[in-house]
Amino acid sequence: MRVRVLVQAEEEAEEAARWYEERKEGLGIEFLDSLAQALEAIEENPQQFPRLETLRTRKNIRRCLLKRFPFAIIFQIRPTESLVLAVAHVRRRPNYWKKRAR
Repeated sequence: MRVRVLVQAEEEAEEAARWYEERKEGLGIEFLDSLAQALEAIEENPQQFPRLETLRTRKNIRRCLLKRFPFAIIFQIRPTESLVLAVAHVRRRPNYWKKRAR
């Protein structure tokens, strides 16, 4: 299933990659590699990831945790695509992205 990434989620990923790169050269690239692997897994089988049951909605919103980094890809499974709503740090601002789900 095709994966589409919202502009806001792209910006979050770029900001996180810059932050990691400032801390250690090459770490930002590793973050982006981890993100790319997770997006491929979502594209191959979005149903394998757990639903966010804490949300009071019927929308099929799921979470994919990145390996090595404390970030999650929050995405919504739609009839023709998986829409990435956020690339969110798992310990900051919970559910800030909820208004992005239509």
